[in-house]
Amino acid sequence: MILVLRGKGNYSVDHLRDEVVMVPILRPVVDEESIGKLIDACRVPRRIGVVMSAEVIDAIRGRLDLTRCISLVIGVGPSTCGAVASLFPTIRCVMPPQFFSGGVSALLKQECAMGEEVLVMRSKDYAEEASITAPNCRIMEFGLYELIVDDEAIKRAASLLKDASAVVFTSPKVFLSFLSIVGRDSLKSKRLVAIGPTTGAAMIKNGFNPLVPPRFTIRDAVETALER
Repeated sequence: MILVLRGKGNYSVDHLRDEVVMVPILRPVVDEESIGKLIDACRVPRRIGVVMSAEVIDAIRGRLDLTRCISLVIGVGPSTCGAVASLFPTIRCVMPPQFFSGGVSALLKQECAMGEEVLVMRSKDYAEEASITAPNCRIMEFGLYELIVDDEAIKRAASLLKDASAVVFTSPKVFLSFLSIVGRDSLKSKRLVAIGPTTGAAMIKNGFNPLVPPRFTIRDAVETALER
């Protein structure tokens, strides 16, 4: 069995095989103060917004009409652009070739005019290595929600670990939260897969040597786990 650990969100699982179990162990809590600051910032129209997760769209649902603020979104991946299209179908959403912060930064450098102000919307919880940088842009960043551990879900995931041959981690916080519960020794005998270099770096820093799929999606991570 392959155990996929992630935060809560809108993920399609149609492609997952019967031997794959997906457990969301983190849940988002909206930061109303940050939402208010974003609403204030959106009183001035801009062209580009960066959306780093589908949960961002859930956080602003019913609170902010993004179409009044921006016309182009750089989304970190397919789930994010799918969420944008679902709520704001008139906003064009583009993705980088690689679905992680470095890919977003590279695409932003291409799209952004010198001195242009860009709104970056994301979780408050991200590794320093996942910062969005584009020297030609003026970046305004908004951490719209915090990810907290779902105690019952993480206990369920821990109970499944003994039957798992491989474990997929979708983010550094997912990995570190799970590691703090199950301990290092319980993961040593498992095949570990990290989605993206930032997650991989967090795992390497803690003494693990994860596989990293060629494309940073759950689908590709599962395929990588099945190949070995």
